[in-house]
Amino acid sequence: MIKNVKDGVEYYTFELLAPYPELRHAVMGRRGPDGADWTFSYRFGVASEAINANVDMACQALGLLPPAQVGQVHGARSLILAPAEEYRPRKPDEVFQGFDAIVSAFGHSLMIKVADCQGLIVYDPTSRVLSLIHSGWRGSVQNVIGRTVKTMVRMFKLNPANFLACCAPSLGPCHAEFVNYRAELPEDFWEFKDESDRFDFTAISRRQLVEAGLKGDNVEFSGVCTRCSEDFWSYRRGEDGRFAVIAGVVA
Repeated sequence: MIKNVKDGVEYYTFELLAPYPELRHAVMGRRGPDGADWTFSYRFGVASEAINANVDMACQALGLLPPAQVGQVHGARSLILAPAEEYRPRKPDEVFQGFDAIVSAFGHSLMIKVADCQGLIVYDPTSRVLSLIHSGWRGSVQNVIGRTVKTMVRMFKLNPANFLACCAPSLGPCHAEFVNYRAELPEDFWEFKDESDRFDFTAISRRQLVEAGLKGDNVEFSGVCTRCSEDFWSYRRGEDGRFAVIAGVVA
C-alpha cells in the first residue's frame, strides 16, 4: 500500500489501482488529522455527529461525496445502487441494513467499516463498475467475495478477467486462530491451516477471487495484519473502533 497525506488526513492507497485516477480510494487508519483515534462506525456509543464529521473529512480529502453505507451482518448479500444522485446516511437508521457488499455502476461513493475482517475494493476499469465487500470469516464461509463478483458480472454483463481487486489490512495468518475450526469452517478451508490451527484467509480469499474469474495478477492484498499493527483498529485486540475503506468513481 502507498501512504498518502492530504489536508492533514492520512490514508493508504493500492499500487494496483494507481493507474486509474478516476477511481478515488482510501484505507483510513485509526488516527485522525489531530493524531487522536477516530472511528467510522455508528456503533459503540459514538455520537452520529462525530462519525459524520470523520466521514466528511475523509471524503473531502479524496474529493468524493459522502458515501453509501451498509449495516454489515457477516452475510453474503450485495446491495445494488440505483442511479440516484447521492446516498448520504447521517444517522444509523439511514444506513442500508443487512448487506455486506455494495455495487454501483453510476459513480457513487461507497464505504465499508472493518476491524480484522477483510475490506475489499473490486473495480472494472472498462465499465467503471465498482464494489466494496466486507468479508469476515462467516462471510468467507458463504463466499461473499465470489458471490459479489458474480453479481457484478450478471447485473452488468461484465468479464471478470478485467476486474481488479484489492484488500485492506485484516487479521493475518499469524493471529487467525480457530480452535473450533471443524465446526466453523468447511473442509476445503482446512488446507490453509497451520499446525497451530491458524488460517490464511488471504490465501482463501485469493482463491475465491480467482475461482470467480479474476486473474491472479489483478489481485493485491495489503499484507498488514490488524492484530499486529496498531495503525488500524482490531477487534481481536479488544478494541471497539472501526476503520474505513472508501472508494468512488469520478468523471
